[in-house]
Amino acid sequence: MLSWFSLFAALPVAFTSYAQASPKGLSATVETHVGQDPLASFLRVVPIPLQQIFQAGRGIPAITGTSVVTPWNAVGQSRRVFFASGDSAREEITHYEPGRYFAYRVSEFTLGAKYVAKYAVGEWWWSEQAGQTTIRWRYTFVPKNVLVRPFLALFIRYRWLPYMQAAMTRVQQDAAQQLTPPSAPAP
Repeated sequence: MLSWFSLFAALPVAFTSYAQASPKGLSATVETHVGQDPLASFLRVVPIPLQQIFQAGRGIPAITGTSVVTPWNAVGQSRRVFFASGDSAREEITHYEPGRYFAYRVSEFTLGAKYVAKYAVGEWWWSEQAGQTTIRWRYTFVPKNVLVRPFLALFIRYRWLPYMQAAMTRVQQDAAQQLTPPSAPAP
């Protein structure tokens, strides 16, 4: 028998994005393909200014900046992420493998997430397939308790996953712009 929770947490959204539940947390995953090699894409995406890809949407405020601009390239580095709402969260790099894998932990939320999540984990993978690089991003929220899991599942499915999809679209657009040669000046 399907539970109310499983109906919302495991529904596929599209071929390249989905929400899922695990014993530890609730996650959403999005994926895209770019024409850059994995290392070039990694080195572009990981330090990208967050306000460039995370714009307001679905009731989630835009990111306006971070406390550390550069470098953002070593395990243990941390920074505060600031939102247009005046809220913030702390990010800390937990894994950094250029061209392959990048992970970070998000905690100390001042957003509404503080009521339902202990912390979140963002993970990015890069792999080369058929001359393209596949970028996969999974974001897992660890709920504060079992009572908030259904609410967190709905938030992820209807708000967070579309927010991630929009951000990944901007990552893909940024990669495409990097590959486009500059226009020749008009005579």
